[in-house]
Amino acid sequence: MTVTYSLDVASSSFFCLYKLLFRWKGSIWKSVWAELVVWCILYAMLSMSYRLIMTTSQREVFEDICVFLETYSGFIPITFMLGFYVSAVFTRWWQIFDNVGWIDTPCLWITQYIQGKSERARCVRRNCIRYAILTQAMVYRDVAASVRKRFPTFNHLVTAGLMTEKEMAEFESIPSPHAKYWQPMHWLFSMVKLARDEGMITSDYIYVDLMEKLRQFRVAILNLTLYDWVPVPLVYTQVVHLGVRSFFIIALLGRQYLHPEKGRIPDYKQTIDLYVPIMSVLQFTFFIGWMKVAEVLLNPLGEDDDDFECNWILDRNLQVGLTVVDTAYGKYPDLEKDSFWEDELPEPLYTAESALRPLNPQVGSCADMAVEEESYMLKPRRRTMSRISQWDGDFEDTDVVPVHGLKNKREGSNYASGESLAFSNSFANGGRKLSEMFKRMRTGGRLTDRVRKRASFAQDFENGMNTKKASVDSTFDEHSLGTPKGTRLWSSMPQTQLEEMLKGRLPTNHVKYNADGMKERDVPSPIPIPDLPPTNPTWYNDNLPVIKEEDEARRKATSTDTDSAKHTIRRSSSSGSEMAKSSKKLKRKKSQ
Repeated sequence: MTVTYSLDVASSSFFCLYKLLFRWKGSIWKSVWAELVVWCILYAMLSMSYRLIMTTSQREVFEDICVFLETYSGFIPITFMLGFYVSAVFTRWWQIFDNVGWIDTPCLWITQYIQGKSERARCVRRNCIRYAILTQAMVYRDVAASVRKRFPTFNHLVTAGLMTEKEMAEFESIPSPHAKYWQPMHWLFSMVKLARDEGMITSDYIYVDLMEKLRQFRVAILNLTLYDWVPVPLVYTQVVHLGVRSFFIIALLGRQYLHPEKGRIPDYKQTIDLYVPIMSVLQFTFFIGWMKVAEVLLNPLGEDDDDFECNWILDRNLQVGLTVVDTAYGKYPDLEKDSFWEDELPEPLYTAESALRPLNPQVGSCADMAVEEESYMLKPRRRTMSRISQWDGDFEDTDVVPVHGLKNKREGSNYASGESLAFSNSFANGGRKLSEMFKRMRTGGRLTDRVRKRASFAQDFENGMNTKKASVDSTFDEHSLGTPKGTRLWSSMPQTQLEEMLKGRLPTNHVKYNADGMKERDVPSPIPIPDLPPTNPTWYNDNLPVIKEEDEARRKATSTDTDSAKHTIRRSSSSGSEMAKSSKKLKRKKSQ
């Protein structure tokens, strides 16, 4: 009989499991009390003999034996063996329960697929259920001790009503040296075939589906015979049980309290004499109780307190099966509107006690996390070389995509992506420009390439642009550690070294990003070197390409200078052409 305590642990409380400790049926106390009493009696007899009966020489021999056994008792791996054994037995126990066999699904399929209200159709459906239960009873009486006691012979099956006398004669007419579990299932499949031939089953598809459901029920029942035929290997069971019992037989001597003469046994630790080995009793209870768990689960079809109720399963399956295929056949309530007909979100009512209990619906763990809405999204920047450890915010116009539905960026918001957005604060300070300058130098002089492109637009500005470029180069050459001017050492120099070289002249509050594109912590500006003279920090602004964030005044001034230069070029070219025409006219007059 299975011991049920699920309701007692429905809600955890302080006294929840303590109340279960005082149960007797199926408890650890009922499992270990007999062996514990025997062990305690033997321990007491040895202890009294040592204290009261043995002579001095006998006591010395007894002490040596006890010390030896206690020293080497740890060689038995009791915890290791028990752990694996109980795990294997529990897995097997759960698989047996999964194959107990329940008639609910087959009887529902039989009811829906075998149609007809005639007496013959009713007889076919009831016989199908009875043959399925007969197969289960035949298997149970061979693997479960309680069912075997209920049905010792097949005549008891006939008397119980699971088999008729004609079916008994038909069953015995087929000689076979093996168990004929297949015979009732053969009758069941024949009944289904008869129902198909007589039109009770309307299609071959339904016929095949019903046969498959009945086959699954048969496979589950027959698996019990396999678990009964091949148990856990006997040697494994023997090793575990011998190991546990040997350990506590050794403990009878190894756990004795000894008081040898001082210095006779070196390194012996004297302990308090409690007369009752409390710690050994607790260890015995735990390990023997652990082993008893494996003994109970080894064959759950037996008659232990926690074994399966096989007789009740047979009775329940027969009652449910016949009720579904016969009493409940063709009966269902009339169609009517339910109570939630007008409700878009139906919700059944609660009692007063259950309504006060707060609900915890399925909501993502990050659903309520406080985040800030960003108005723009960017394409990610990936690290392309191992020496690149930061990104200075360089982007293209097509990389910025506004978020749908968000018109304006919230003022004062600190975006999770840092200053990587197009309208971040990094564009408003010189740190961004310095970082862009570092990137230009490390990628092979992109600054000078853009200067050449702008110079090729108007040749008249070539001298002016070269002068500005030379000023930039001369400034870097002062810190190039003696390197020739044209070698461009900073093109391959690590950025950290460049920053260290120029930290006394230029601000270094640029934004740093790691390899994944995430903002790093801001690095405080270093203390300027007092030896270097102060320098105007605006020299690098003039060499940067024009970007959108620069003021309108500078762009207008640049465009005005460019237009005046173009106008000067046109005037000079037109005056040169007029002088050439006049000289030609003079030559023609002289020749004439």
